[in-house]
Order: sequence, then structure tokens, then C-alpha cells
Amino acid sequence: MGIVSTALPVVGDRDVRSLLASSRTMNATGDRLSSLMDRYARGEDRVFEQLYGLLAPRLYRFCVRLTPSVAEADDCFQETFLKLHRARATYVTGANPLHWAFAIARSVYLSRLRYWRRRPEQLGATRDVAEAGELQVHDTTPEAEVAAEHLHDTLASELSRMSEKNRVAYVLLKEEHLTAREAAAVLGTTVEVVKQRAHRAYQSLRAALNTAGWSEYGNDPV
Repeated sequence: MGIVSTALPVVGDRDVRSLLASSRTMNATGDRLSSLMDRYARGEDRVFEQLYGLLAPRLYRFCVRLTPSVAEADDCFQETFLKLHRARATYVTGANPLHWAFAIARSVYLSRLRYWRRRPEQLGATRDVAEAGELQVHDTTPEAEVAAEHLHDTLASELSRMSEKNRVAYVLLKEEHLTAREAAAVLGTTVEVVKQRAHRAYQSLRAALNTAGWSEYGNDPV
């Protein structure tokens, strides 16, 4: 009988350098964003364009994941920046500007959700996490395209049925790669609650995909 090796794979010098370079880039971007937000909070309007350039891509992606349609994502995104501008004097130096913006965006979304519930209306085609998520099929064969569409439809359907709390916890951990502690700060709850919500979302997605014929989906986000 052969012996199964349990040794960790060897990481080459090039891999280590690449990881370190990526980490330094992320840290530099985070430091730059914090510096710009500090200055903007003090009233330096001239830095807004630079702040917007760093903050907007991930903030817009988060709004897309929150809302039921692209049009609503656009509105949520614009209103979030408006509220961010109005509340900039309350920004606490040293806080993560992106996470602060996420919290504002969720507050905007929940306010709009309450409005929708009071005044039901047609909001357009659904576009949820599944459509803009990390799971993508790069093969362009007709069979692969049909499979990808089926997968996206299954995910979108299940995500749309989830509670907002479970879905957002899942998005922050799985899609935005926040730590449980960071997500808890954004959501104003505890680390354990965030983990429970994300795990429930994951279990719902896995069950839906298994029912639809997909044997497995990714790794447990918690």
C-alpha cells in the first residue's frame, strides 16, 4: 500500500514575492483611501475625485448585490455617496472608509426597502449576487452557457428568497471578503451572529443547488 503524503505544497520564491507584493498594494490602497477620507471629512472637497475613484468600484458592486435591479443599484449607489458627503464630518479618523460606506449603503437600502413595501411597484428584472458573483463559467460552448444560465438562475432564485440579514452577511464574507469581525461592525451585530447568518445562507444555497442537480458549490464561507 502506498503512503499518502500530507506535506503542504512547496511555495516558491516567486509565489512568496507575488503574495507580498499583492499585500503591499492592498495595504497601500487602504492607507491612501483612509488618508483621502480623513481629508474629505475635514472639508477638503478637492480630494473627492480621488476618493471616488478608489471607493466607487467596490461600493457599486456591493449596491448591486443588495438591490433587486440595476436601476435600484444605481439609485442606492448615488444616494449612498450623497449621505456619505452629508455625514462626512462624523467620520471617525482611523475607521475603514470602505466598511463605513458599506454600512451607509445598507442603511440606504433598508430605507428604500421599507418604501417599496409601503408602495409596491414593478422594480424590473432581478439581478442578485449570483449574476455578479465570483462563480463564473469561462467555457463558451453552448452546453456550458446553458449550464451557467441554469446555475445563475438557481442561485438568484434562492438568494431572492433569503432574509436580507442572511444574504448581506453572506455577501460581506464570501463576496467582499471581510472578516467576521469587520462584517459585524458593518452590520452592527456580533461576530457569532454574522457567522450564523452567513452559514444559514450558505446552507440554503447548497441545498438549492443540490436539488437542482449541482453536487457542490464552493467552500463554506464561515
